[in-house]
Parts: sequence; structure tokens; C-alpha cells
Amino acid sequence: MTLRVQNINYRCSSKFSLNNISLTFDNNVTAIIGPNGSGKSTLIKCILNIYKCDGEMYYRGERLEKQKKGFIKQKVGYLPQTSQNDASITAFEAVLLGLMNTLTLKVSKKQERKVNDILDAFELQHLAKNKINELSGGQLQMVLLAQAIIKEPEILILDEPLNNLDIHRQFSLLNTISNLAYDKKMIVIIVMHDINLASRYADNIVVMKDGSVYSHGAPEKVLTREMIREIYKIDSEIYVTQLSQEKSDSFSLI
Repeated sequence: MTLRVQNINYRCSSKFSLNNISLTFDNNVTAIIGPNGSGKSTLIKCILNIYKCDGEMYYRGERLEKQKKGFIKQKVGYLPQTSQNDASITAFEAVLLGLMNTLTLKVSKKQERKVNDILDAFELQHLAKNKINELSGGQLQMVLLAQAIIKEPEILILDEPLNNLDIHRQFSLLNTISNLAYDKKMIVIIVMHDINLASRYADNIVVMKDGSVYSHGAPEKVLTREMIREIYKIDSEIYVTQLSQEKSDSFSLI
């Protein structure tokens, strides 16, 4: 199962543009990294059809054209970088809205169980009856992630999901996402700033620079001292540590 974008070009201004981008995303975790203004969020908004761009997109080898909007609605879960929290609904109701495509006037017991199960998985059950406009930024982020996941999408796209999260929540979120990718054979695309976390959790890394793909591939291929120096303008040391049989290498940069 793959998602392929081909010859993506987007022009809005010199700051926000994409230049002939072609990438393939497999059913694992891909992290998109790069400095501010490099085109990370612009790329995923083009994939999501939020921005109209030139180029083609294929899913499972089939070109998406007229059906792209319906495909995204049915198959894709999305957590944007910034979210409004002024709605006067509870955390339970917010997560339930993730099932919008199957909701009727009466919520079924099965749907209630799905919401409660995911609230438990994200350690949010104690907030189920709280209004989302009363939640902290980190709590809201986790609720909206649960909303994106509950419909069991085949593709999950997260734009800087670690914003507002403490260290415990960051690891908890990424562990959950990583497990979902492998258990459900899901394509996960995450825009991230933390290179250490990207190296730990991503199977593939895409490095963006000035609206183009600077490099992409496995972390050990992409995360080099030369790349860090050229993209982030800093000198670094890279340490490789053994983690587990499932994911053998992790990189730490200082």
C-alpha cells in the first residue's frame, strides 16, 4: 500500500512554494523535517487538497483525480498544526465527530465504545465531559488526534503534532502512532522539528529545503553531519544507539 505524489508544484509566493516534488509514502512512518519556511506544511496541504497545486497523486497505483476529495474524506485522518478550541462541546463529543461519516441521529453503543476505547488509550477518559474550550493546549491536541484516528484512516497526516505537549505526552503520542502504523498497516506522515524524535520513530525521513526535497530515505542515510550543517547551519555529533529488534537504531544529535 503506497501513496505517491509526482511532480508537485505550488506557487503562492517565493516564501511558500514547492518545486517539482515526487515522493512515495509506504505503510509505515515518514517524518518530514526542515527549517521554518522550507515547505513542510505546504506539501501536506497540497496532498490534502487544501492547496490547489500542479502534479499527480496515486494511491495503490491508481491515479486520484476527480475522486480526490472523496478519497481524502474517507481514507485520510488529519491533525492540523493549529486548531481552534472555542467550540462548546465536550471532549467525548469532539472525538465522536471523527465518526461523522457514519453518524446518525442516534449514537450507537458500538460508537460509544469506540470513543471510550480511544479516550482510554490516550489517557483522556477523565476529560470526557470537559468542554474542549476549557482544555489546555496539550489536552486539546490529544483530543483532536483521537478524533483524527477514530475513523481508522488508511493514511494519517499530522502537522507538528508535538506542539504544546510535555515530554511524557510526546513519547506517548509517538508510541501510539508508531504502533498504529505497524498494527494497521497505516501510512503515517508527520511534520516534525525534533530530529532526535524523528530518528527514533520514523522509518523514513524527508528533508525539505526552500520548497524542494533535499534528501529522503532511512534515518541512517539522511541524518548526516553534512545535512545538519547545510540545512540547520550548526555543527553536530551523531550517536547511534541500539533500541530493539523492531527498530534497531536511534540517532542522537548534539
